[in-house]
Amino acid sequence: MKKKNFLRAPQTSFNLFPLLFIFLMLACEPEVVLQNDTTHADLSFTRSKDQTGKLTTYRGPAISFYKGVAQAMVTMTHEGEPHSIGFRFSERSLENLPMHMDELSLELPRQAKGLAFDHIDVGWMPTGHFPPGVFDIPHFDIHFYMVSKEEKMLINDAAKAEILPAAEFRPPFYIPTDGYELYMGKHWINLMSPEFQGSTFTHAFIYGSYDGEFMFYEPMITRDFLMEKVSGQYPITQPAAFQRTGYYYPTIYTINYDATKKEYTVLLEGMVLR
Repeated sequence: MKKKNFLRAPQTSFNLFPLLFIFLMLACEPEVVLQNDTTHADLSFTRSKDQTGKLTTYRGPAISFYKGVAQAMVTMTHEGEPHSIGFRFSERSLENLPMHMDELSLELPRQAKGLAFDHIDVGWMPTGHFPPGVFDIPHFDIHFYMVSKEEKMLINDAAKAEILPAAEFRPPFYIPTDGYELYMGKHWINLMSPEFQGSTFTHAFIYGSYDGEFMFYEPMITRDFLMEKVSGQYPITQPAAFQRTGYYYPTIYTINYDATKKEYTVLLEGMVLR
């Protein structure tokens, strides 16, 4: 199989914004919504340090996310090792959501090095999706893609979708669903996840594959669960081996609510070099 350049940055055109303007906008309350523009310039990237001074968070361009704002974010150690990857969004983003499916794409900051991920797509599913009786609850699908946007658009061959990754690369208890989703691939579900053990779906973790390789990691979170404003961390089932070595992969995902900032974060954390 031809080796793909999984860390190639998407070739997206962008407009330049004055530095002062962006810093002022990002300093405002989360309710202030920037223009819904997925293009970006270097000036739109911001960073902040944690209270210990040991970690630095870099943020991609802020874009409007319904009534709020969303930003991709990557946290790195001072040694340049990735600590987490994910996105933040305003509490107001959950208000008056549309009754149709929708999706936005978030650009990672240029400092997102060493990770296997290229960009993040966030999809709103107002009536959920398959399988019926499990995931048919209003929720967000958060795809952490390992391929560029251009490569994602080539995920369009049903026959290639049926070529599954080798057994050692499959997480335990995960099985592929029937068929595939255009520009996504084949989804893999965890039969040991609570929603398949009689519990109501609140959040879950999905894998996606295409042409014999895993293409994305996908936390799914219901709107109802987010509205409870609880925080927690959850394990990501790990395979025995990884197809692409030399990258950091997450072992947990976290869902956090910050009452002071009135915002949520969804992060992949617990990075391990594979």
